[in-house]
Amino acid sequence: MSLWLLLAAHLIADFSLQSADWAEKKTREFRYLAGHAVVYAAVIAVVAFTCIPGNVVWIPFTIIALSHFAIDWIRVCFDTKCKTPTAHFSSFVIDQVLHIGIIYVSVCAFGLNGQTRSWLTDLTADVPVEQILRYVLIFIIIFDPASIFVKKLSIYVSGGTNSNGQKKEPPVGSVIGKLERILTVILVLCGEIGAIGFVLTAKSLARYKQLDNQSFAEKYLVGTLSSTAIAIIAALLLK
Repeated sequence: MSLWLLLAAHLIADFSLQSADWAEKKTREFRYLAGHAVVYAAVIAVVAFTCIPGNVVWIPFTIIALSHFAIDWIRVCFDTKCKTPTAHFSSFVIDQVLHIGIIYVSVCAFGLNGQTRSWLTDLTADVPVEQILRYVLIFIIIFDPASIFVKKLSIYVSGGTNSNGQKKEPPVGSVIGKLERILTVILVLCGEIGAIGFVLTAKSLARYKQLDNQSFAEKYLVGTLSSTAIAIIAALLLK
């Protein structure tokens, strides 16, 4: 359970509690990078010290918090010097793999997985808490993390520019993507996979005229397929 809790805390702190504007400002001003590190450490601390027992829990907490700041700082330096879509997409993927990998290794190395404080154990004695945490984690993933991944992948494929040279995606586009993934997950869990086609058709109708533009059509196709794939994989992990 400890692993699920820390992963959920990571995603909430690194995505849900970090706006696109704040993430962009991190590349220009150190105070925003430091501010994010403090927020991240605070969220991890809440989970680590209230839910996980043991006298050594402060060691993995310190490793996770400090490594997160160090990795983010290295990524900012890299993205500042390498402004290509390929570099930015690669740094995003590597950044998340390292963060999640360090959390996993820390939990395993200190034997924290499966351990929870007595109050949490008593509270969830008759509740399938791990199953619930899996659902929570999956739905966190299909919101902001998936949106950012699809956006960066689309920029990478289209050869566009990131950050300053990039047109910001309209908020409605992000909302549509999130709703699409939620509906896809629900339909897969209900065994109505064929109905996903109706969701994608409705989405395509809204962009019908823009699909005449080949560049937009290719970017739209990559975004839609990757978004749908993430949702289907997420749903299959829950079944």
